[in-house]
Amino acid sequence: MASISLWVTVALPKRFVASLCAVWLGAGFSLCATPSVHAAPLDPLLEAGPHTLPGTGFFELSSDGMSKQLDLLRLRPEGLTDDAAGVLRGFRLRAGYGVNSRLWIEGGFFRRQIFYGGLGPFFNGWQLGGQWRLRESLGRWSGPDVSLRLNAWGNESGTISVPRGTLERYRSFDLLDSLAVNGASDRQLQTDLVSTWWNGGSVWSMFAGAGVGRVSVDSITASVGPFSTTWRAGRFDSDLVQSLAPTLGISDALSTINYQTRFMHGGAGVRVPLGNWAIRGGYQYFSIHREGVDAFINARSTDNTVYRINHTLLGEVAYRLAPGMRVFVRGQAMSNQMLSEMPLLYNSLTARRFNERYGILSAGVMATF
Repeated sequence: MASISLWVTVALPKRFVASLCAVWLGAGFSLCATPSVHAAPLDPLLEAGPHTLPGTGFFELSSDGMSKQLDLLRLRPEGLTDDAAGVLRGFRLRAGYGVNSRLWIEGGFFRRQIFYGGLGPFFNGWQLGGQWRLRESLGRWSGPDVSLRLNAWGNESGTISVPRGTLERYRSFDLLDSLAVNGASDRQLQTDLVSTWWNGGSVWSMFAGAGVGRVSVDSITASVGPFSTTWRAGRFDSDLVQSLAPTLGISDALSTINYQTRFMHGGAGVRVPLGNWAIRGGYQYFSIHREGVDAFINARSTDNTVYRINHTLLGEVAYRLAPGMRVFVRGQAMSNQMLSEMPLLYNSLTARRFNERYGILSAGVMATF
């Protein structure tokens, strides 16, 4: 039980949106006039595409962050005593290419680091997807563009170590000398139907889709003095700990660490070109079902609230510096932490932390070719 609970709670302060083990956050970036084939973090900005000529594409480099100074909209809960709590730094690379007039492909990679005290674990995210145009609009009054999107995306971490000083602050864990969570990851595959149409000088889009995924942890290791034990593939390597696990209630909690998911989402967005400027915004509704985990939480006498829904708002402003070169700034706000972006954060012990909001500020540059 100590292994799992620390994975979830030790890293960040109570009631802080990034308090989920100070480990995993993700974000993405886009530019207002580009085809949109994004991973889940950027889905509110989806547009039917491609809108570029065959043989053309783009490359994007961007940075994201969150800190007390960047929290302009006060999206973090009040009452935080540590200014360093939940500081996020990272970068994202993205590239896309128009294969022909109907097919657009895109991929991305991000690396993030979360700081709290002496902790600063890294997390990697990836995305690979494409859109196939089902219908092309011939003009304002000829109906919308319609595209079918297939998208695979995921997140992962290496080893997340929790120092002794942090363990001492939590009852039931103060006897541990070390704790490490190894190889946490999530994998998702989703499909969407996207529709985009023109209304005067603005471009409007709607989307809806569904997907499946899996959350997994390779192992959890804890030590007290010379004694250490590792949980992997459903059991402990110590026969003594394994025999005590059912009595201590560890077995039930560990059984919900690895699980499968089903999710659905929908939303809408708008893009408004203004000369060299462009403004874009979008909204996403996201609902997820987790096999085994939700039922286990509902059956508890306390802390039995299941969080399945996340509302996300994105706003972006871009400026054209020169032909083929743009810079942009984007703000992202989420009602329930990273529920729709980082499924690996959620298990039976972290669930109660998902009633908090969070936000990320991003900036970047895009080059088209």
